[in-house]
Amino acid sequence: MDKFYYSVYGPFIEKFIDLKRSLGYKYIGGTGSLARFDKFVANRDESEVRISKELAEEWGAKNPNESDPNRYIRIEIIRQFSLFLCQLGYPSYVPKLPKFNSKYTPYIFSKEQIINLFTACDQLKPAVCHRKSLIFIIPTLFRLLYGTGMRTSEALSLLSSDVNLEDNYLILRNCKNGKDRLIPIASSLAEVCREYLKYRNHYAQLNPYVSDRFFISPKGSPCIHIEVYAWFRKVLYNAGISHGGKGHGPRLHDIRHSFSVHSLAAMAEAGMDLYYSLPVLSTYLGHQSLGATDKYVRLTKEMYPSIIENANKLCPYLFPEILNLNNNETN
Repeated sequence: MDKFYYSVYGPFIEKFIDLKRSLGYKYIGGTGSLARFDKFVANRDESEVRISKELAEEWGAKNPNESDPNRYIRIEIIRQFSLFLCQLGYPSYVPKLPKFNSKYTPYIFSKEQIINLFTACDQLKPAVCHRKSLIFIIPTLFRLLYGTGMRTSEALSLLSSDVNLEDNYLILRNCKNGKDRLIPIASSLAEVCREYLKYRNHYAQLNPYVSDRFFISPKGSPCIHIEVYAWFRKVLYNAGISHGGKGHGPRLHDIRHSFSVHSLAAMAEAGMDLYYSLPVLSTYLGHQSLGATDKYVRLTKEMYPSIIENANKLCPYLFPEILNLNNNETN
């Protein structure tokens, strides 16, 4: 649901959001920050459409208990909005982005750990009183996450009508960047999906509002992320993979990171030039730029140094050493 804006900036905020969405972005999270900015300037009784340096710096001041990444995002949104106003002829101050170092490093599962993870999934047994839990979904879901590198939200939103098991491809609709994408899947993964469907189609109850979802709980409701994460922690434990606690991982999203690193390593090992493999992986993952994907080169180099060194001998100028990495974690 769209928000309402009451300050002098209200009409311009609405135009800014329309512009973002016309370019293919969902732009949902940014609306909340802009609504808070709208309330902030309304309380100041701002009457002129012009973001001054004083206003920008007061808005960008760190709030109590606010994390550095959240403050960075908040300032980045207003920075973009200020640039938008400047383009419309309303001179505004464009704030500088604060510097912060992300301390989180994605956890990359080894191939042996992935095998152990799948084995632990297959050995799960339902409790007698919980036969309608997500336990029957987990083996297929985790294999799909690793076999495609899709985001968990994309997998849980997947429609049965967009799963083609004859030609082995999936259609992911309305993804993070607001676009659809088609991804091929291996024949072995397609067979896993067929086995899952044999059970799914015998569910006693199917809610008509979610019946086209590929992943549905046996009680007919859609699967939610928090339940999947709870099973992920259980599977990790059964697979003998330790969890470092909140903020340390492994996270469910790290299955996507592992797919990316393993894919790059496999392409490099097969002799494929990274100059060509990186755009392929970027498109497959649904990234809007190579900048969101090339971080995997560093992670791949850490896990498979000999492979990347051989590739760099072929094209050493393509991937210079990256210093002072201040980017957010890959998504």
